[in-house]
Amino acid sequence: MLRKTTIIILWLGICATVGYLSPTLPLVKDIIAIKTVNVKGTDKFKEEDIREIFKSQNWFFLTEDYVNEKLKNYPFVKRAILYKPQIGQVDIIIEERKPFAILNYKGKSYVVDKDGEIIDDKILEKYQLIKINVIDSYLPFKEIISKVDFIYKNLNINPKEFTFSNGEIAIINENNSTLVFSLDNLEEEVKKAKVFFAKNSIANYSYINFSFDDMIIAKK
Repeated sequence: MLRKTTIIILWLGICATVGYLSPTLPLVKDIIAIKTVNVKGTDKFKEEDIREIFKSQNWFFLTEDYVNEKLKNYPFVKRAILYKPQIGQVDIIIEERKPFAILNYKGKSYVVDKDGEIIDDKILEKYQLIKINVIDSYLPFKEIISKVDFIYKNLNINPKEFTFSNGEIAIINENNSTLVFSLDNLEEEVKKAKVFFAKNSIANYSYINFSFDDMIIAKK
């Protein structure tokens, strides 16, 4: 009885080991190798890029987390969705980062998306983007972009340039009028601006400052 039990335990151990190692065995490895990779959503990858990403992987163990980790080396990629429709075939849908602004920060220029992530500026036409100048503010990229995006979402204006300086945001609109808000009280001042623009056209003013508590300073 003891001998029979020992044999069963050994057999189960061998089966478990073979099962664990099977993806690395030559025959099995060839069966579950990645043979086809379909990339959708971008045309910016080179063939050697794809080979590098998948060279040490097989279809069985490939995960979406692994692919996204590898794609961190490519600034234009926001995220990837992985599908494995059949053995040996991999489909990847790429969501690209969309350029939002040129951020001039500490003497350097960066192309960034709405998350404040830097995008490779070699693939972009910079003249189509708004400019964000940071003169003496050391806010993180993401916080700067979030404030700009907040203004976009809440005011019906078409800014072409933002400047962060001396605790304020100065905005040059498409008609060259200038709007000023304070960084510390931005939400309340944007509410004040919405009320003001409900009764007044921005086109009638060259300068409007909303950063004072009890007044609005406007010049025509």
